Amino acid sequence: MDMEVTAWHSLYNAMHAKSDQRPFSMATLRRIAGFARPHRMMLTWYLALGVVLAVLAVATPMLAGQVVNAIEQGGELGLVVGLAVVIAVIAVAEAGLGLVSRWLSASIGEGLILDLRSTVFDHVQRMPIAFFTRTRTGALVSRLNNDVIGAQRAFSDTLSGWSTTS
Repeated sequence: MDMEVTAWHSLYNAMHAKSDQRPFSMATLRRIAGFARPHRMMLTWYLALGVVLAVLAVATPMLAGQVVNAIEQGGELGLVVGLAVVIAVIAVAEAGLGLVSRWLSASIGEGLILDLRSTVFDHVQRMPIAFFTRTRTGALVSRLNNDVIGAQRAFSDTLSGWSTTS
């Protein structure tokens, strides 16, 4: 019985917990843009690839509909086979471009994380000695690591969320 009460209490607290997220300010957006700036060429390619993949995803069902219409209306065999070949080429292109898109996403994400970790390391190196005597080492390392991992997850989730909706 106690375990059930604890479970319900935990569920209630989780449902009514206040979010830790703060709204983005213009200063935060400028800092994010600063980290993204060195990667803008890869980001441009990634976004363009997303558009191409979206067009290909729409083209396949449209061509399949034309195949069905051609078969239903007794169209030429050459037309049906030609459309089927185009659909197969699009499927192969989608698979290849999808791999390139995932590689770009991973490269951008890892590059951003390297930049973030380097910036954090440089910042910590400039801290006065008194900071390190007041701060527990484990807490500092944990905080630094968790902040960078959180930034990485936010970026990865944003990119992967965008690419699955396109």
